[in-house]
Amino acid sequence: MECVALLGVTPHLHWDFVGNGVKIIMKRILISIVLASAVLSVGAMAQSAKFTAAWETDKVALAEFTINYDASGDAIIAAEETMSTIHIANKKELLIGVSGVANLVTITEAKGRNGGFESVAEAEGALNLEVRVVPEGVSANCGGDVPAGGMVAAPYGLTFASRKQTLKVTVDLDIVDVVENCGGDGQPACIADTLEIVGDVTVALGLDTTAAHHFNFVAPDLSQGTYDIAACFTGAADGFVTEEVLLDNKVYAYVAVMQRMLTVQEVRAVKDDFIDFE
Repeated sequence: MECVALLGVTPHLHWDFVGNGVKIIMKRILISIVLASAVLSVGAMAQSAKFTAAWETDKVALAEFTINYDASGDAIIAAEETMSTIHIANKKELLIGVSGVANLVTITEAKGRNGGFESVAEAEGALNLEVRVVPEGVSANCGGDVPAGGMVAAPYGLTFASRKQTLKVTVDLDIVDVVENCGGDGQPACIADTLEIVGDVTVALGLDTTAAHHFNFVAPDLSQGTYDIAACFTGAADGFVTEEVLLDNKVYAYVAVMQRMLTVQEVRAVKDDFIDFE
């Protein structure tokens, strides 16, 4: 209200009553107008902007695979969801951010026998992520089919973190005479043909890594209503060993999600500005 009153004062009154101080008063008027406009703009944004967040801090094991290796003993679940709820106006979009800490463990052990045979042990683990938007109260059914009335936020399902670890061992050793000539008159006997190299070579590699990741999703053109937004984490683990050394080689893969956060903000996208490269 003060700004309106100040704007109603004419320049002639300032010149008549203030004289040389007019510049100072005018500056004060302009500063008051700018500050009032800034306060009004911030207030309007605070009223219109909608934001929500949810987070979890526990560690959840999502996948495990083993060949000839003791399992971790963690209870494995099909999927883990972090959910938040937001009410939006008609024809609005949701900008969704998901952050999470991925724990991947891969262990491979390969035994190679002499003779040029290649022994292989391979372990693979992946943490996958999908964001689902469903009407309030409807299960997101993470790890299963998308429920009726729900949608998967773009760019849809993705690999949040992964590792494939392959270990190969090849042993090809020969006995070599240390004497240049053998078997002739006055030369030592050649005994290499009566000897052989026995034994094997075992090589193992284990990696246990923890790293934070982030990805943004968009749910476009939503009708007015209240929605549940679920960040669906799933895991995948697999492995392989050479069949000829199936009982000797070892493989272990483990996938877990640790601290994770879901942020959701209602936004208005530029009309016809979405480009789907699918």
